[in-house]
Amino acid sequence: MLMRLAFGLILALLAPASFASPCVQDDTGQAVCMASSAPPSRVLSLSPHLTEIVAQVGGQAQLVAVDDSSNYPAAVQSLPKIKQPWLVGTEALLTYKPDLVLVWQSGIAQSTVRQLRAAGVPVYVSEPQSVEGVGKAMMDVAQLLGQKQHAVDGIHQWQQGMASLKAEYAVKPTVSVFYQVWPQPLMTLGGQHLVSEVISLCGGRNVFDEQTGLAPTVTLEAVLNRKPQVLLASGPAGTLQALRSQWSKWTALPAVRQQHIYTIEPDILVRQGPRILIAAKQVCKVLDQARPKP
Repeated sequence: MLMRLAFGLILALLAPASFASPCVQDDTGQAVCMASSAPPSRVLSLSPHLTEIVAQVGGQAQLVAVDDSSNYPAAVQSLPKIKQPWLVGTEALLTYKPDLVLVWQSGIAQSTVRQLRAAGVPVYVSEPQSVEGVGKAMMDVAQLLGQKQHAVDGIHQWQQGMASLKAEYAVKPTVSVFYQVWPQPLMTLGGQHLVSEVISLCGGRNVFDEQTGLAPTVTLEAVLNRKPQVLLASGPAGTLQALRSQWSKWTALPAVRQQHIYTIEPDILVRQGPRILIAAKQVCKVLDQARPKP
């Protein structure tokens, strides 16, 4: 009997470390726990920012399908695409036999989330609204995928990159910024939006940062009265020319008079994923161009 126990202990010590079933708290406050003793191998990602996070933490090989807007990194283009995840039914998702589903809170029916969980599928709901929230999402996803040990150094480097930008630009003169979401009706971003935080991190100030809504409608007169030094937007090719044309006659605006009108690629700026660091560096660069020189 003692020999059998000793032999079993030796085997346990020599066996590779098993996957410790993790639990994390998603952005709705829900505990998400992996029931299996092995990392998930059939993961669905139903939002581009989550697809990018999965790739960033080294879990791309665990994906079996992604939403049809996921286009980065390029390798995910070869995966099956799930169209309009906010409309897709639970049964269609279950055909992939997922052992983990990653969803964007604003891009999924909550009834679908409930039905997936009722079917025994762990669902992580993501809605990061801050730089810190993006870092948390990366750490959560890495842990759920069993990639935390592999990914933790990269996540810390990403966090340090953001912190370095904040420290660098905190001592520079503030630049006032109007961020345009849509020209007609004229829409901007409120102070609680992630892009507004990026602007602030770069030593800028969203001229509508007191707005509580994420994408409030504003008047032309309100923009003119606030005299932004920079006009900023994101969008496909041609957006910059359209933005310049739209505002060209309002030369009383410092941004127009000094030609400080810029666009940033939307995929890296408005997605709540790791490439927000790349976007932040670009935003900091354009704000520096408008910043008064000593």
